[in-house]
Amino acid sequence: MNPHETPSLSQAPAERHAPIPGWLVGLGVVLSFWAGGYLFFYSGGFRGDVFDPGQITWGPVSTGPVAPPDPKVIGKRLYVANCAQCHQTSGLGQAGVYPPLAGSEWVTGSKNRLISILHKGIAGPITVNGNLYNNNMPAWGDGAPVALKDEQIAAILTYIRSEWGNKADAIQFADVAAKRKEIASRTSPWSEKELLALPSDLPPASTK
Repeated sequence: MNPHETPSLSQAPAERHAPIPGWLVGLGVVLSFWAGGYLFFYSGGFRGDVFDPGQITWGPVSTGPVAPPDPKVIGKRLYVANCAQCHQTSGLGQAGVYPPLAGSEWVTGSKNRLISILHKGIAGPITVNGNLYNNNMPAWGDGAPVALKDEQIAAILTYIRSEWGNKADAIQFADVAAKRKEIASRTSPWSEKELLALPSDLPPASTK
């Protein structure tokens, strides 16, 4: 054949399909059965809540009543996340800068004043355990950069009133909520003089 001649269709190379090896077909069949069995046993019926982390339990599932979370446990977590930077995990504060909460008359004393402090903060000098501090405490209620809910404030206050040797009773959610409404129009932090002018006790209707 002349190398310069164009080959005819009968002379052109034909495309051929090699047969699939039998071992590859067998492997595919085995993998198909394995995948089907895996889905059958582990798909959970293809329900949307099967792999919800909130639904996963380890060990026997209790069918009895669920105990409410301990406010002190929640309060400690919130305290560490929001308050410990200034007042320290020990509750001792920082000398001359941030007052202690351990043994503080402001913590274990008037609930009314303590709740008010958390809602609106403090500005200016304040005496704690006989020592003068002159720093600002931010508000944690309405309008605060990081506003806490009433139940969160109640949990924090319950924690600090019963930690580090403090032995004062818990702060109730209802009292925190009532105080929030009462002082909602206030836009400035408290001074020590203003706090001392507040009634020591909560209103009789909400006293616990």
